Amino acid sequence: MPTTRHRDLTAAFAATGRNHPYLAFTLNSLCNLDCVFCKPRCMPDYGHKDRPLTTADYAAIAAEAGVWKIRKAHCSGGEPTLRADILDVIEGLADGLGPDAAIGMTSHGNLRRGLSVKKLHRAGLTYLNLSLHSLDPTRSATIMGGGDPRTTMRTLDEALSLGMRVKINCVLQRTYLDDAFAVAELARDLPVAVRLIELQNIGPAQALFDTEFINEADVRNRLHEWFAGAGEVSREQLGVRSPGQYLRPDGWAGSIGFISNSSCATCSDANRIKITPTGMARPCILHNRDIPLKPHLADSTLGDAFAHLFQAMLDRNTNDAWQGFHYVDYDLRWDRMERPEGTPVLLPLLPVLPSDAAQPSCTRASTGEQ
Repeated sequence: MPTTRHRDLTAAFAATGRNHPYLAFTLNSLCNLDCVFCKPRCMPDYGHKDRPLTTADYAAIAAEAGVWKIRKAHCSGGEPTLRADILDVIEGLADGLGPDAAIGMTSHGNLRRGLSVKKLHRAGLTYLNLSLHSLDPTRSATIMGGGDPRTTMRTLDEALSLGMRVKINCVLQRTYLDDAFAVAELARDLPVAVRLIELQNIGPAQALFDTEFINEADVRNRLHEWFAGAGEVSREQLGVRSPGQYLRPDGWAGSIGFISNSSCATCSDANRIKITPTGMARPCILHNRDIPLKPHLADSTLGDAFAHLFQAMLDRNTNDAWQGFHYVDYDLRWDRMERPEGTPVLLPLLPVLPSDAAQPSCTRASTGEQ
């Protein structure tokens, strides 16, 4: 039941002009592939410390989130479809957030036997983000440590046939740049949003960064013929919130987006509440305002937890520690790292910049935004 505190906090957040928060669940750390820039199996305790929330926990969290007018939940991993109870998890989230909620998932699209997009959609899934870094099976396997892009494409086709929104996540690497451009060109004929994602200098990608990193500006220059006269796709048209910018080349069915967290700060656009497999809720990846949800689930005090989360997200507006790095999607490793309460957790993954340091330049042509 909404309280005065609840109404005050939601009104204060709305006054910031930022998009309303959404839930971003990491359902597991297990993955049956091994992408070169992720490599989840490199963790010594890989898969052994998830202690995952139950389907009832997810349903309860979603029900409380619905009271706070949250209408979106996104599930990732690991590979979330490896959970035996994934359909029940999706159904619980959809029921909790209520009608017209957006329930999404990031997956490599090589679904396990017995699971289909149709079953996920029937459970309540409304959109799908597919990881696809090359259309060539051999080169794709080199990047992703297995899997088959042809299977991913069949998953994509099935999702589109069901009327689901689809995004494609493609990480940019210099060695595989032509592969990325071929993936991006899928948007010429398909109503999909292809997201070209800058490599980030964290975790296993640190070994690749110096030789493989290419920034958004360089990619735009190489694809200038595509983007000449391209119109920007609004968030409303896109249908889901994203920190990137999306352009639709003239005559294309879909769009191309850029997620450029190495060259373009996106902290001001942050609106997600990360929830780890163990039930730790994080209103910011890089600054510890974490709150464990399991005690609140046990005591039926999730309203207090969400009040803390909304207040923490409001407080980020005045905290210099953010520095635009909010979108680092690296919480699985950090679930194993000590996170001192109330202090920035930037090293050794990211540099701590002095407050007067020059920020990386990020000018986007369609908006002139710096």
